[in-house]
Amino acid sequence: MTNKINQWIKEHRSFVIYFLISVFVTLVDIVVTRVSERFVDIVIANTIGVVTGFVIQYFLCTRKIYAGSIKAAVIFFVTWLFGLGLANLIVYIVRVLIFANREGIIYYLIGKGASIAIPFFILYFIRKKLIPAKKD
Repeated sequence: MTNKINQWIKEHRSFVIYFLISVFVTLVDIVVTRVSERFVDIVIANTIGVVTGFVIQYFLCTRKIYAGSIKAAVIFFVTWLFGLGLANLIVYIVRVLIFANREGIIYYLIGKGASIAIPFFILYFIRKKLIPAKKD
């Protein structure tokens, strides 16, 4: 069993690293967003968290996964803009339309969780297709 897990990790190294970076960035994003909600609207707070996460993720991903180039930076930024719009749309739909601006950690976690998980997979596969991998 351990050999199969190790083999899978080796075969999907870039995905595993991207996932771990995303988990770290997500934790930063959640903390920044939750604190920001005390001062600004929930969509603006989400944007602040996502922007903070983007900056951290870009630097970590270009160090560990993607080849750094102007083209890669532009693709990363454009896909990030798409992801930001998608994340904000998801937060709005979940928090405002579905839960009618209810306060509470459960509503926050459902909205934030959906706005993280859905763009994560979409952006990973788009970036994998468009940005060359870093050579070891």
